[in-house]
Amino acid sequence: MATAQEVINQAALQAGILADGQTLDNDLNSDSLTRLNRMLARWKNNGVDLGVSKLEAADILYVDDSDLEAIEWNLSARLMQRHRRPLDAVTVASAGEALQELQAKYTLIGEMPLDIIFRRRLNNDFNIEID
Repeated sequence: MATAQEVINQAALQAGILADGQTLDNDLNSDSLTRLNRMLARWKNNGVDLGVSKLEAADILYVDDSDLEAIEWNLSARLMQRHRRPLDAVTVASAGEALQELQAKYTLIGEMPLDIIFRRRLNNDFNIEID
């Protein structure tokens, strides 16, 4: 668990737009929070629903630590782009891998109805009772 502000600070550190011991100014902090919320909304639209609504800086993200890391890496990459910092290979790879892990963890695969002929064949070949 971490607050949205803690996630933003960690991502800003990783992005190189914040040094240890510094704090973000209000405009940069507000922009980072907006980017965090947009990123989470976009993920939700694409099947990665972390159960997080629109966040305020003090809100706690009740997600696994591995999910927090994925959020931080991906927000870091977005902040680097926003502030015209060169995206390094480690950030890009880490953000991509972390997002893939989230997709594997959270994306639901819908039911696939079986054709009636296939269902009958399953029933006959494997003696399976199908409703």
